Amino acid sequence: MSDSYTFANHGFSQFGFWYVFFLGIMVGSFLNVVIYRLPKALFGDDSTTEDQTSRSVFSCLIHPGSITPCCHQKIAWFDNIPLFSWLRLKGKCRFCAAPISPRYFVVELVTGMSFAWAYFHFGQTWTTLFYCLLLAILISLFWIDLETFYLPDYLTYSALWLGLLGSALGIIHINPINSILGACGGYLLPWSVNYLYWLWRKRDGFGGGDFKLLAVFGAWLGFSAIMPILAIASLLGLVSTGLLMLIRKEKLSLERMLPFGPFLIMAGSYLMMYGTPTWFFH
Repeated sequence: MSDSYTFANHGFSQFGFWYVFFLGIMVGSFLNVVIYRLPKALFGDDSTTEDQTSRSVFSCLIHPGSITPCCHQKIAWFDNIPLFSWLRLKGKCRFCAAPISPRYFVVELVTGMSFAWAYFHFGQTWTTLFYCLLLAILISLFWIDLETFYLPDYLTYSALWLGLLGSALGIIHINPINSILGACGGYLLPWSVNYLYWLWRKRDGFGGGDFKLLAVFGAWLGFSAIMPILAIASLLGLVSTGLLMLIRKEKLSLERMLPFGPFLIMAGSYLMMYGTPTWFFH
């Protein structure tokens, strides 16, 4: 990577590592806001007192200030400290004692760990910044799709263009041609499979957001990563569905809705961090 794209210090330091980790958990706190509010801003929410459809998406994320999702009380600063506040409150609302989802704690912790991973591997470089932005977007997409079966274009397109820009500038470790081919292949391959499924069942098998999400990983990892990601994500999806049906004692049904985005994100993140597993080539 060119020196023009690095910060002043290329090295790794323990101070920098922990600084990035704590920065990550603070960003994770904001991601919880994105996960909760972005779908409501896009689709509207009858439970709010304001007409969110008349406001920009960005303004919906920053206004109003932090409130409890259960009883809509204003959250004081000492109840809004990442990680610590959830533990101190024992996962319950201070005002009405309703359970607070563990997702808030998990998102903050995973974001901190993800940022620390990026810094550990890339040091004080623009590459670290780009990967931190990507990981923040992926964490948001994971939980939004898991909770709403939706992958917002605001996030998928941002991650896609971030990858294409990073490859064009030499910031991420993939050449621009491979990045473009990966993005195109990542979109067209599941689109083709979905089209064949539609001809058979007269309904979609994939959501449109899944095409764009796989294009994101193609842009960041290249065309060769597409099939391994699809294979691993499909395996994870099958195992999870089987376990869920076993626990609930349900029969297999082709009508079951399953958010595929989280499995794509887990598979793509694994390849991004550890490379393609050797068993895939055997």
